[in-house]
Parts: sequence; C-alpha cells; structure tokens
Amino acid sequence: MSDTIQDLQQEPVPSQDEATAQSEVFVIPRTVFNNVVIATVFFILGGLAAALLINNSARSTEQVINQAVATAINSFADTQGDRPVPSLNNPGTRLEVSPDDDPSHGTADAPVTIVEFSDFNCPYCARFVQETLPLLRENYGDRILFVYRDFAILGPTSVDAAVASECADEQSAFWAYHDLLFANQGSFGRDMLIGYAQQAEINVEEFSACLDEAAMRDEVLRDTAEAQRLGATGTPTFFINGRPVIGAQPYATFAAMIDEELVVAAGGNP
Repeated sequence: MSDTIQDLQQEPVPSQDEATAQSEVFVIPRTVFNNVVIATVFFILGGLAAALLINNSARSTEQVINQAVATAINSFADTQGDRPVPSLNNPGTRLEVSPDDDPSHGTADAPVTIVEFSDFNCPYCARFVQETLPLLRENYGDRILFVYRDFAILGPTSVDAAVASECADEQSAFWAYHDLLFANQGSFGRDMLIGYAQQAEINVEEFSACLDEAAMRDEVLRDTAEAQRLGATGTPTFFINGRPVIGAQPYATFAAMIDEELVVAAGGNP
C-alpha cells in the first residue's frame, strides 16, 4: 500500500496551485486505480456467483455469470469513453459535475454546490468531516449545497461501508450514519455496520436486507466510476461549482473559493 499511496504534508497556503500540491490525500496511480475498480466489480460478481451456484443449475449459472461479467466490463469501459481524462491540477479547470441523487444538505437552488467524492476508510476524509465541514455549514448555511458521493477505492470494506450508508439513506438517516462511519474507521464488518444502524435508530431488519441488494452496490460502483471519469485519483476530491479541490485542504482554501463563487453568482467578478 505504501508504494501506491502518498502521504503529503498539509500546510495552509495562499494559492490554489500550492494548496493542491501540499494537500493530504490518498493518491492512487491510474493503472492501479483501474485495477481496483475492476477487482471490486469481480469481487461482487464472485458473491453473486456463489449464490447462483446454490440456487441454479450449472449451465444456467454459467450463462448468468458470463453475462454479468460482460455487462460489468462494458459498463466500466463506457465510463471511460474516448475523451481524455481531465487534469484536475490545471488552473481554471471547471467541469460539469452532477450531484446525481446522492445525499446532500442545503437547498437545491444554493448558489454554490460542493460535491465531495469520498471513502469511509480515508483518514483525510474523516478530518474534513470532523474539522472543516462543520465550519462550512455554520458559516455558509443555505448558500451552499453539499453533496456526498462515494469513491470507494480503499478495499472491499470501503464498498461495504458505502453500501451501508446507501441503506441508511433509504431510511433518511444518511448523515447520522455517515458520522458514525467516520468516527469508527477500520471497524466495518457486517455486524459492526448493523450495530451502527442500531445506534442511528434505523430499522435493523430493513437495513440488513438492504445490505444484500445489488442495486446498492451498483450505485456505489457508479459513483466511483464517475469520480475516475472526472479525473479524481485520490480521496477526498471536491468540486466547488465544478472547480476541483484535492485533498484535506484547510478551511481557508474552501472559504476562498466559495467566496469567489458567491461573488460570481451575485453578478460580480471573482
């Protein structure tokens, strides 16, 4: 893991370029990242295969698995397309980033939208949640729409935790569950995930059934593929009205960019 993850030291800095260079972020080379996503798809397909082997004949099982594998590979390839992957380090980069239908707080017509791509196993993501996000919510309120999207790249338990958060969202308890996951990183076994649901006062029977739904895992994989399509290679990665912010940047970095976007929204120049 140390060969593929760079632990960069964070220092408050005045410019976006310098902030990006000195942020704290899990960075994964693109070839390794592609393999992680594909491996995750096949890990999930392996579980489906096991269930099918129990409930179907060998011939029908083989057909279903082959079709599922082909679909997974084609779906992943479709996210790449023929377009070059954007470079998020280029000054002035602004991309079209969809909030999708993912969990959010704030109002839909807020002048500033922040989309975070995050992994529940990422310590830098936890730092943002615990230190920076509360200040953003306190100081900007309904002027920002904050959206959480999955970027589950740090192993199978990252996918499991992301799926569990989707199930919590099904019961309108995403943010409480989100906070519990970041407060308990490294403890993402099934029993622990169900225990957090109990703490969040979620219906455990419905939650447990949801954990096994393929649709929830598909949603996590779609978010992860979308993050890669946008050029993200590490967690956390943010887009503020489409402008990238990479890593666990200090509050001042976020505030400066938000203030610029608010000026633009009001008809001025940043």
